[in-house]
Amino acid sequence: MKKALLVVHRYKSEKAKDWGFTANDYATADMIQNISKLYPNYDWHPATLAEAREFLHAVEIDLLVLVPMLKDHLEEFNAYPHVEVDYLKADEYGDISKPPFPFMRKEKFK
Repeated sequence: MKKALLVVHRYKSEKAKDWGFTANDYATADMIQNISKLYPNYDWHPATLAEAREFLHAVEIDLLVLVPMLKDHLEEFNAYPHVEVDYLKADEYGDISKPPFPFMRKEKFK
């Protein structure tokens, strides 16, 4: 399976058994779960900017996706020719950052 990183600003992490890190905080864990449904052919792991830089030298990463607030780093990661690099647009970020269960979503009062 291809390897992918979702580069986030920060998160609570734990070392994964095979490669990368897993998220211990619900927000990032939900984002990883939701993006993996959109891109099922990838093994997704979260990473901070510093972790992503380390992984690009140590692990063969196929896809790297930045959250919207980190899109200014797009050019830096595009310097790696073997990695497909993209960033989430605001609406895409909104979709993947929503909790997976409707009862957990906070709806605005009408």
